[in-house]
Amino acid sequence: MVSLTSEVFCDGTQALPTLSEIVLSFSGVRSGLYTARDREIHRMTQQLKCDFLRRISKCAYVGIFFLGMSLPAKAQTPQSFRFESFETLENMQQFIEQRFPLGSSRDSMRRTFVNDGKATLKLHPTQDGVEKYIYDINLCGYYIWRWNISADFDNNGRLVQAYLNGNPVLRDGRPKRDFRLKATPGKKETIYRVQRPRPEATKGEKSLGFLLYDLDSDPKTIDDQSSIGAGPSRANPINMGRMVAYEVEPWRSIFDLDNADRIVSYTGDCAEADAFHERARPAR
Repeated sequence: MVSLTSEVFCDGTQALPTLSEIVLSFSGVRSGLYTARDREIHRMTQQLKCDFLRRISKCAYVGIFFLGMSLPAKAQTPQSFRFESFETLENMQQFIEQRFPLGSSRDSMRRTFVNDGKATLKLHPTQDGVEKYIYDINLCGYYIWRWNISADFDNNGRLVQAYLNGNPVLRDGRPKRDFRLKATPGKKETIYRVQRPRPEATKGEKSLGFLLYDLDSDPKTIDDQSSIGAGPSRANPINMGRMVAYEVEPWRSIFDLDNADRIVSYTGDCAEADAFHERARPAR
């Protein structure tokens, strides 16, 4: 059965908010529902992408998602790692691939991202040997950029897979977990439209919209969920690069509801960013 319900939003970031059903409730045999479900997910995802771009354009007065050449990351040593030295997702992915091959120790990752980089360490609430390092940067009030680096370790504390904003990094590492394996035949499934508040982005994207696909219609059980949304590819308030689409575990994503210990300020020139957006503001 497919039923329509009302739209809801997250009303806070301190704890997982209570969500109401919004788009689809599923019951009965799962195999007979894939066609309708997939069509609806596709429609909602396309709408979400359009809303995302429209809101960025409206709030910043210019479409700041465009292709650009990536700036090279500054040379890093174990003692000098700083998240601010990386401007693009590609830069960070290359760093993780080179610095942390399979078998790297948990201590080495914590030393780099937590001790040196000052990220917030979060242990997965249900999966043993899984943790993440989150770091938020306020891009001059236009967008709150999140680095969400997560890692899976074996029983000896050795790396078996690293993730960047929910996507696997190591080619030969443990395969990405299939959240659908948590599905129970005949169990009601729900798609939620969610807003992740980012009130610190006073000049731009004050919330991040995404779809939450939940196999048991209980937002508190997170291992059977997938988030579908989009975000920028560059941590630069003037050039935020291309739009990147995500379909990943919410806990590992940029939409993650966990709060970092702090939101740090952009180290670039915010006056230059403001001047850029002022020049791009439509004439009245």
